[in-house]
Amino acid sequence: MKVLFLLLIHLGLTTALAAPEKPALTKDEAVKHCSPRTVDIEIRGRDQQGEWVSHAAGTILHEDGYILTCEHVTYPGQSQQVILSDGTAYPFKVLARAGGSYDTAILKIEPHDKLPAVRLGHSEKVSKGQQVMVIGNPSGRRHSIIHGTIDRKSCGGGTQIQIIKADIGPGNSGGPVFNAHGEQIAHVHVKISTAINTSRHIRVDHMRDAFAKVFSDENRQDYMIGITVDCQGGEAEVIRIRPGSPANKAGIKEKDVVMEVAGMKIDHGVHYGLALISRIGKEPIPLTIRRGQVLIKKTIQPLRHNPKGHGKPGK
Repeated sequence: MKVLFLLLIHLGLTTALAAPEKPALTKDEAVKHCSPRTVDIEIRGRDQQGEWVSHAAGTILHEDGYILTCEHVTYPGQSQQVILSDGTAYPFKVLARAGGSYDTAILKIEPHDKLPAVRLGHSEKVSKGQQVMVIGNPSGRRHSIIHGTIDRKSCGGGTQIQIIKADIGPGNSGGPVFNAHGEQIAHVHVKISTAINTSRHIRVDHMRDAFAKVFSDENRQDYMIGITVDCQGGEAEVIRIRPGSPANKAGIKEKDVVMEVAGMKIDHGVHYGLALISRIGKEPIPLTIRRGQVLIKKTIQPLRHNPKGHGKPGK
């Protein structure tokens, strides 16, 4: 074995020796890790029938208070709040919605301190029979925890995961589905009424796709900087620079990794999308990128374009 390892080093093939997978968490460890990263959502309103309250759940996508939930739970009310695992409540605003098969929304709160952010997994790596944990807010029972089993790893046209043996109810919508390593692999979408304890959930890879095709699509905005990052990868790696764009003129290159946007820490491509949801406009945007092992600071001046012209610069 020692001779083989030395040979691999000589050939530059040490990556052939895959790192062992991290051991699964115990149920107690999973709850301890995942619960602080899960939030309850409460919306109150009034209509002709009187006062009403709606419950849902979500996860903390970024330490600065960006929350992931379902689009279908974001209807307005007279009061709306995100409640952390310790009971602290904050009013929220809806930053972005992606309806249809994505059923994804991004909320923003202004926390007093940095929050523990969820770890995103990859739904393509799940397998039938795998045990999962769901945390939600059914009927206002905050941070309720149930366990289930993956029955179908891909359904709904490849956008969803199907789970059995988990009694999903109203108020679970938007809540996380965690794998045995404490990674979020989906968020709760809908209970199947024609089957017992069967439900479907938006795959995390499909949610990542919403960032690539909806939330980060600069053609939908008044201003653009010209950077496309990899929303599926483990880092916010630049995979495309629009020719003639502000990013191109600033010297940003493909394979650069975005580390910070306007003081916001960027751990992966979804974070990059979060940073620009509420920031892109006419104001300059400071970036920190990593090129190889070197950190480089840049400032990009967004360019106004015609949002109806598919990204073509305006006059």
